[in-house]
Amino acid sequence: MTEIMKKNWFVVVVAIIFCGMAIFFAYDQNKDKLPGKTVNGQDVVFTIDGQNFTADDLYNEYYPVGGPDAAYLLAQHLLLDQIVPKTNDLKNEAATMAEQYYQYFYQYYGTQTDAFIETNMKAIGLESLEEYCMYNLMLEQMYSEYIKENLDTLYEPFNEEYKPRFVSHVLIKMDDAEKPTAEEKDRLQKAQEAWNSGEYDFATFAEQFSDDTASAINKGIVGYCDKDSNYVPEFKAAALALNEGEVSEWVKSDYGYHLIMVTSTKMDEVVEEPEFLEHILDANENLGNEVLWARFVEKNISFADAKLEAKIKDALNIKEGSNE
Repeated sequence: MTEIMKKNWFVVVVAIIFCGMAIFFAYDQNKDKLPGKTVNGQDVVFTIDGQNFTADDLYNEYYPVGGPDAAYLLAQHLLLDQIVPKTNDLKNEAATMAEQYYQYFYQYYGTQTDAFIETNMKAIGLESLEEYCMYNLMLEQMYSEYIKENLDTLYEPFNEEYKPRFVSHVLIKMDDAEKPTAEEKDRLQKAQEAWNSGEYDFATFAEQFSDDTASAINKGIVGYCDKDSNYVPEFKAAALALNEGEVSEWVKSDYGYHLIMVTSTKMDEVVEEPEFLEHILDANENLGNEVLWARFVEKNISFADAKLEAKIKDALNIKEGSNE
């Protein structure tokens, strides 16, 4: 979810802000109605794989700032704590991400940044932005592992429609590809003649002729691509039309002319890409929530109150009675 967060983290935080505007009212109105607090005198709200979480815990830690839906976030955090190890690598990545986000916030909130972050992290029951990043990375890892375990049913439909692959290219850059200058035409002709000569493999050709310096130094490698990737339409259409190992004709776009090669369509390679994870979750409505519930079931989650179980299932859009 690293890449997912890079694209959507601000939206998430804004949502937290709006949620926080109503939380204290929700607490005052519902504190005596919380499932498990006083109903039938039960103290335990839910249990995950033998670990209990009591109504007092929910009251004291989450409910004052999370409202009656706080149990959902609590259950998610407890689940992640049990199934995803907080390795040093994960901690370091979370710390780096948190610092990046902090610097971004500081541009907007200046000296109020710490107070802003603290308030909004409390709204979801967390102590710090680093902890928020950690749980999102853990969530990404859980999604990724589940999808890899279920590739036999998930991958082929996605592959058929989205055509995931890795691509490389050579770019002959032009200010206006519709009206190239004499110098630009000359560079394109020389590049075309050199490629047609058969003297170069694609990697060497990219290193020597491509005007895209960022990819040229890496043998022309652009990276992951599927039908939802953010490439110019002409480039993406040509890349998706190729089979592994094939090279396109020269393709014109707003950037100039591209020679495109598909370097891999292998499943075991594309599934490691964060963008693949993002797009397969987007392509399968409610898959992320279904993964969460499946992991809850595996960890033998049980509830002290049927209404609370129904509320969490409703938040996850899981049909009543589902055990899978």
